[in-house]
Amino acid sequence: MYRIVFQKPSRWRRLDEWLPFDPTLLVAAAVGALLGAAFFTGNWVQVAVVSLIPFVLYAVVKNTMVVFLIWIGSTPILSNFVRVNMGAGIPDITIDRVASLVLLMVLLFQVAIKARQLHRMVPMDWVMVAIFVMFLPCVFRGYDPITAGQQVFDQVITPFIVFFLAKNLLTSQREIRPLLWTLGVVTLYCAVLGFQEHFTEYSFFTATGELSWQQEGLADRIQGPFESPQVLGTVMVGGIVFFFYQMFNARNSLGRVLAFAILVIHTFVTYWTYRRSVWMGYFATLIFLGLVEKRFRRPLMVLLAVSFAVLALNWHIIAESSVFQDRLANSRTVNDRYVVWLTAWEMAKRFPLLGTGFGWFGHYYNRFFTFHGNTVTTEFAHGITSAHNSYIRIWVEGGPFLLIPYLLMLAMMVVRVWKLLSGRLIHPSAGRMEVMVFVGVFLTQYAQALTTDQIFHAEYSAILLFLITGVLFQDCARPETPTPLLAPARLPLRR
Repeated sequence: MYRIVFQKPSRWRRLDEWLPFDPTLLVAAAVGALLGAAFFTGNWVQVAVVSLIPFVLYAVVKNTMVVFLIWIGSTPILSNFVRVNMGAGIPDITIDRVASLVLLMVLLFQVAIKARQLHRMVPMDWVMVAIFVMFLPCVFRGYDPITAGQQVFDQVITPFIVFFLAKNLLTSQREIRPLLWTLGVVTLYCAVLGFQEHFTEYSFFTATGELSWQQEGLADRIQGPFESPQVLGTVMVGGIVFFFYQMFNARNSLGRVLAFAILVIHTFVTYWTYRRSVWMGYFATLIFLGLVEKRFRRPLMVLLAVSFAVLALNWHIIAESSVFQDRLANSRTVNDRYVVWLTAWEMAKRFPLLGTGFGWFGHYYNRFFTFHGNTVTTEFAHGITSAHNSYIRIWVEGGPFLLIPYLLMLAMMVVRVWKLLSGRLIHPSAGRMEVMVFVGVFLTQYAQALTTDQIFHAEYSAILLFLITGVLFQDCARPETPTPLLAPARLPLRR
């Protein structure tokens, strides 16, 4: 008789299933090295640059998905070092601008030669097209049209391109799993950088090595590669769901301990950002996990208890921190926020259709501020340059024709997430674990977008939000039998 033996695939084979590698990429790199050595003998920097050009171009065509994920995973760091200043009046060359356009052109080329098919257009796509069209008059009427055009490309067009790429490139389990690990790696190195900055007070991403907040006379503000503790915390908290699943699904005790240690690092770095919105995003993510996954509730209670214990033991440090003394001082009153809203309403009434144009908020705020100056008790409401609220910014600078599709887009995101979690839709290439990780990242980015203007302000946060949205808005199937209103999704966990 014959005995059937199921052989466990090697690590290299499993890695190739997640990130397929074409050996001919090495041939392209060798050709580039020969060209570089022939034309730039002795200058090894130029030789390396020329060697990478054919390698990158060939890699984009042969392994578009891999290059897309490499860009998503490396752009927070590379954006600080790779930027070509083209001079006055000419847009600078950045990693995000080049990568998004090259990947988009390659994808369209693959569609033209019928090497790839596009997903059908859904209402979400048309709403995003409407937002893009309505942003055009904001750019042309902007405070500085060239600067406004660059900001709109970085903050709006690039995230929309990422949505389109994610929707059409990450279409199978073979591509979804590397995306999970890419998100995990990004959140991990953000947490490690925050950990390092807290203890060394040294930044790798500033010219002087000092943290940006140190240069302003404030302390205890880690920033990572984003020069902002808020963006660092927003990106980092999105990985909590991923590492919780890794802790529970690890094959051995070492993997569980490692995942738990990473969660502890995430917790401490979240605390060290000293940002209330980041703290709320952290606890909201944990509560979300506990509500949806019953097996996570006991360890989540332990982690929440540890978090509150750390907060209580360090409360005297918090009270003495210059950051919290500034945040808790009488400079952020409800009355001041109310004045900002009233002044924004005055601006909206004077520009009722198309808004002020991109970048005019600070100028017109100072102009119309005198209408409510007699109600101001602190200095916070004076000299506002940003609305610090996505709705107000879109309304004032873009008018109602931009605000309506913007709100519709946010509502459609919430509806799609609710349908996936409730089992009313089944994702074609993501199991329950993948959907939960995506929703965890989405929840953090979405919550920040509602409380600040980050959805169209912090470029990488917007890229992550629309990356996840593009995956979630793929063609989903409806279950044959209806599910209860709040029933959890019945998709099996993928290990």
